[in-house]
Amino acid sequence: PYQDIPFVRELRKMHNEAFHSDNTKHGGNTNKSGKRVSDEDVKWLEWNDYLKVVESLKVDVYHSIQRYNDFKDKNAPFTSKTATHKDVQKKKHVAICYQKYLLLAFFSCIPDRQRTFRELSLNGQTFVKNEKSNCFVIQHGPSDYKTGKTYGHRPPLVLSEDLTPWIEEFITTYRPCLLKDGMTTTTTTLFVQPNTGKAHTANSIYNIVTRCCFEKSGKKTNPHLLRDMIVTHVRGGGGGGVGGDGTSHSASEQELEALALYMGHSLSMQRDSYDRRTMTQKVAPAVELLQSVNQKRKNG
Repeated sequence: PYQDIPFVRELRKMHNEAFHSDNTKHGGNTNKSGKRVSDEDVKWLEWNDYLKVVESLKVDVYHSIQRYNDFKDKNAPFTSKTATHKDVQKKKHVAICYQKYLLLAFFSCIPDRQRTFRELSLNGQTFVKNEKSNCFVIQHGPSDYKTGKTYGHRPPLVLSEDLTPWIEEFITTYRPCLLKDGMTTTTTTLFVQPNTGKAHTANSIYNIVTRCCFEKSGKKTNPHLLRDMIVTHVRGGGGGGVGGDGTSHSASEQELEALALYMGHSLSMQRDSYDRRTMTQKVAPAVELLQSVNQKRKNG
């Protein structure tokens, strides 16, 4: 009963997720009380540290391109099958590095579920370039994301303009290196598996993110944990503005509501399911507020 009421559907979904979460979603098992029982120290990254991982992957792309160009300068023109094969393999290595960087950079711009990125298609429907803003955007209808039946069409999910030339070069120059012969027109997803040329699976996206984060930071961060990380970051003061005193402040209620809408869930779910701050961290602003009030009374 009441299944036609969006709030009731959302409430029931939150209840189910609290008691039946799996490792892929929460990065750990839960007990009967809904508390996470795995040690997340091996998985959790502060958001700024994740951004450092992304930047490091970007540097890897630069280095792989430089090595490839050095190889071409030294060996071109290719007069043997062996040299031609090596050229193909080295360019494919650049493509693999490129894809890793773009995938994790996409997560940093749009902390969404991994399905969003593995299903991006070059057919002009879900992934398009806004010529006016010079940004690529992701467009989702109700059937394109998990909570679509509740929230309907999503607002455009915007990728940073800084990524535009990278995306365009990947599509035109390096993505074809990851496709098998004859798959250029049959595989339309932006990201493809290097070994098969086919679209990524949930497991392959999970593995790329986890391995990249582990190689760069020593943390086995998984895709869904990224959503928890950004919410915890902005709610903990890392994503708010800077006040007149030069100190950072937590994001406003309006900003948090906008982020929840952008991520395709409710503000209550953002607060209850994704915010990983400890109770001490959550009440710290109240402690500071009371101390400030008392200090003002003393000074007055």
